[in-house]
Amino acid sequence: MYIISGQFKVKEQYKDELIKLSLALILPSENETGCISYSFLEDKLKPGHFLFFERWKTRQDITQHFEKTYFKFFAKRFPDMIEGEAIIEIHEIKNTEIV
Repeated sequence: MYIISGQFKVKEQYKDELIKLSLALILPSENETGCISYSFLEDKLKPGHFLFFERWKTRQDITQHFEKTYFKFFAKRFPDMIEGEAIIEIHEIKNTEIV
């Protein structure tokens, strides 16, 4: 399994637009082959800070996700809407322990 975590701070003037674009990614992404879960969250203790948290079956599934038209549309707008650089990490999980 693979996990994508993406953390960023939105520029205040783009907050509503970024939320709208981000929420529009969830349903089509969840319907993609290999998507286990796809979440977009706001940090209530840090205004303007957000997190994408995604779980995918394979790295190939992620590659195909990045090629989808709706993701490319989002990715083109995203850099102009955030402050600084986003921290985006892809983690390969070899084992998961459910407690």
